[in-house]
Amino acid sequence: MEEYILSNMCRSEYRIKNSDSSVLFYFSPGNLSSTSNRCIPILAFLKEGRELINFSTARLFLDDEEIPSRINNFTIRSITNNPLDYGCHYIKIVVILSNEDIQEFHWSFIIEDELLDYNFYYGIPHSHTSYSDGVGTPTEAYEKAKSKGLDFLVITDHQGKLAKGNFNYDRSISLFGETAPKWEMLKLEAESMNFRYTNFAALYGFELSTTFWGHINIINSNTIITKKPSSIDELYTWLCMEENILLSINHPHRSPKTLPFTHNLDNFVNLYEVGNGSTTRIYTRTEENYYKALDYGWHIAAINGQDNHSDDWGESNNVTAAICKELSKASIINAIKLRRVYSTESKSLKLAVKGNGKWMGSVLNLKKGDVLDIHILAEDNISPIEKLQVITNEGKIAHEKIFGQGYKCEWNLRTPIDDEYKWYVVKVIHADGKVGISSALFVQDISL
Repeated sequence: MEEYILSNMCRSEYRIKNSDSSVLFYFSPGNLSSTSNRCIPILAFLKEGRELINFSTARLFLDDEEIPSRINNFTIRSITNNPLDYGCHYIKIVVILSNEDIQEFHWSFIIEDELLDYNFYYGIPHSHTSYSDGVGTPTEAYEKAKSKGLDFLVITDHQGKLAKGNFNYDRSISLFGETAPKWEMLKLEAESMNFRYTNFAALYGFELSTTFWGHINIINSNTIITKKPSSIDELYTWLCMEENILLSINHPHRSPKTLPFTHNLDNFVNLYEVGNGSTTRIYTRTEENYYKALDYGWHIAAINGQDNHSDDWGESNNVTAAICKELSKASIINAIKLRRVYSTESKSLKLAVKGNGKWMGSVLNLKKGDVLDIHILAEDNISPIEKLQVITNEGKIAHEKIFGQGYKCEWNLRTPIDDEYKWYVVKVIHADGKVGISSALFVQDISL
C-alpha cells in the first residue's frame, strides 16, 4: 500500500530577513495536515506582520509551479480547484518585503484516500538503553518491546552519551571510523530490526538537554548534535539541516511548560508528553501543561512515554497509539507528523476522533458561528469506559457524556465556533481510573 510521507519544512522561515520581526500565517490546507478532498482551495491568510510585507506582490506556487491566484484582504487564494494528485504537495508564497527584499514562506500537506481501513498501533516514543543511562542493548530493547505485544519502540538515549566515547556499551560489537559509534550502532540496530520483522517498527533518536526548553527528543535524524545548542536559534538552525525529523517535549512537569509560539519551531514540534513513567519510574500526568501549550498556539500531538531506564520496555500499560493503514517505520512517522496519535494508559483503547470528517490533529478552517461536528468512537474490551469529555481552550470541559461501563462508546455532537482560534481534545476516563487523551482538532478563522 502506498504511503505518502510529509517531509520536514526545511528552509521554512517566518522571521523577516535580517530582522527579529516575525509574521503569522493561517494556511489552508493546514501545514503538516491531510485531506481527502482533491479539489480543495489553497490559500494563506496573513494574520500578523502586515506592515512588514507588501502583500499585493504575493505569488502562489504549488509544487514549484506558479498557479493562478487572487489577493483580497491579506489573503492569497488559488482561483482554480482542479483535482490534485494523491500524495504530498508543497506550497510557497513569494513576496516582496517592505525593505524591497524577496522572501519565501513554505508549507506542505497530503492528499490521501479517505482513511477508512485504519489500524491502531501501540508503542513507546521515549525510552533508554545502556547506550546512555539505561540497561541492555537497543536490540534487546526492541525484542523485549515486541515480546510484550508492542508494535513500535523509539529508543532515545541521551545525546551526550551517544555522541561521545570511543566504544559501545555492547562490547560484542566493534565499529571503527565513526566519531559517534554508539549513535551509529543505534541506527544500525534499528535498521536490522526493521529488516527482520514486518510486524514491528524500530525507530531511534536522542534526548537533548537544553537550558531553554528542558529535555526534548529528536527522532529520526540522520546525524546527532555533538555540542548542546546554547540558544533556541542555534537549535533551529540545526533542525533545518535535517530531513523528516520529529521533535518531542519530554516530561514537562520537570521543565519549562512551553515556549512562546513561533511558526518556525511549530514545523518541528510534533509531540508533547501528557504522561511519563514506567514500572521503575514514577508515573506523572501533565495534561494541564498540554492544554496550556495548545492555548499558546502550538500544533502538537498528545503522547505517553515510558522513559524506560530498566529492562521493562512495554511492561507498563501507558503507551502511545498511532492510527495508520499499515505498520512500518514510515507509517508511524507519518502518523506522528499528521498528529494522528493519542496518549493512553490502556493498551487496548481504540480511540477515533474526527471533526467535520477530518481526523484528530487536523486544522479546520471555520469562522465564528460555524458548526463543528465531532464524531467520537472509543472502544476498550478490557478496561470499560466511564465517560467521555471534550476539552477546549483553557482546559475547560465543553461537553461530557457518561457511559458507566461502556466497552464501545460512540458520540456525535455539534458545537458552534465562538472564537477565531479553538482546539478540541477528547478525554477518555475509564471505570478503573485510567485516562486517554486525544490529539487536538484545531479550528482557525481565515477571513476571505
